Amino acid sequence: MEFLTRLREVTRQVRGGSLPSPEELVELKRENRRRAVEAEARDAEVCDSLPTWINTTNSTVCNLSCPFCPQAYGKGVDWRMEEPIYQRILAELYPAAEIVQLSAFGEPMMTPRLAEKFDDMDRFGVKLEMVTNATLMKGEALLARMAGIMGLLTVSFDGATKRTYDSLRVGADYDEVLANLRAYNRARHVLRKEQQAPLHFNTILMKKTLPELPAFLRLAKEFDAQHVTVMHLVRMVPEESVKEEMLDSSPEWKARTNNALLEAAAVAREIGLSVNLPPPFEVAAVAGGKALPTSPSIRCWFLWQRMYVGPFGEVVPCCLAGIHKNGNVKQSDFFTEWNNEMYRTMRRRVHSDDPYGACKSCYLVNRSADAGDFDKVDAGTAS
Repeated sequence: MEFLTRLREVTRQVRGGSLPSPEELVELKRENRRRAVEAEARDAEVCDSLPTWINTTNSTVCNLSCPFCPQAYGKGVDWRMEEPIYQRILAELYPAAEIVQLSAFGEPMMTPRLAEKFDDMDRFGVKLEMVTNATLMKGEALLARMAGIMGLLTVSFDGATKRTYDSLRVGADYDEVLANLRAYNRARHVLRKEQQAPLHFNTILMKKTLPELPAFLRLAKEFDAQHVTVMHLVRMVPEESVKEEMLDSSPEWKARTNNALLEAAAVAREIGLSVNLPPPFEVAAVAGGKALPTSPSIRCWFLWQRMYVGPFGEVVPCCLAGIHKNGNVKQSDFFTEWNNEMYRTMRRRVHSDDPYGACKSCYLVNRSADAGDFDKVDAGTAS
């Protein structure tokens, strides 16, 4: 565990006001990733590295009221990360981390003291990974700053027309958001090619957006997007209006969805756009009552490379709905919690026939259409 001892010493230096040089930070991150990948490959119970990617719940606030999201119906308090927790993240995790997200639930552009957070990323040589509604991405100086530290920008955008988008992204304006993205692209394209972070889009499939899916892919390509992820609507609120938008409501809608997915895959190949599409619905009974085939499982990487940190110091292993907390750093530290008994148990069992707890229902470990498996259509290739 000599490398972790080295990282602990770096933490002591940071707390003492001494930051490693940019060259040392690059070397630390490279070595940390190498060790994390090796530990993952051998299902190591104990990691001699720290997470390469972290999500920090700086805020759960959102400025929109989308009808399919719990944010629109009141979800209780708006949490903000306690400052001592953030400072612990800086000192213990930033020296080895490569990628940081600012929020797992909320609009990251509403992060308190956002400019200071960008400064910290600059100082520690970490890249920003952001999933945003892009409504607050304004101002040439801010966009240039974002483009310079961005590792991946993913824009959540539903519908290819103003009418559809404005009806779903309540509080946002279609034309304004597209103008923001054009301005961001101007800042992105000023950089050298190797410095330009990829631009991705996420979009939700429902009855309102299904007919516009091919046009949406063409819109994403116009904005020099490298990838689009298409997801089915998940009912997270009890409103009947949301249930009525779901595409599994009848055999007719399932068939219509399957046709739209085929067309979308063809469009993606035509325009050279990488896209993840949900699998087609099974619209007829399976002959003989045989079970439908499922896709092979994927090896989990979260338990060795990723960590979610809650606003009050909670250490959460992944983004799976209902996942338990693996610890808390209020009275501990990330070095200890990263290799605690819970993490060791999960790592030991995740790829076995008896995964621990919520791992049993994880869409990575047990892939199927019902679990939200995705089919990848690479740019310019046949499906």
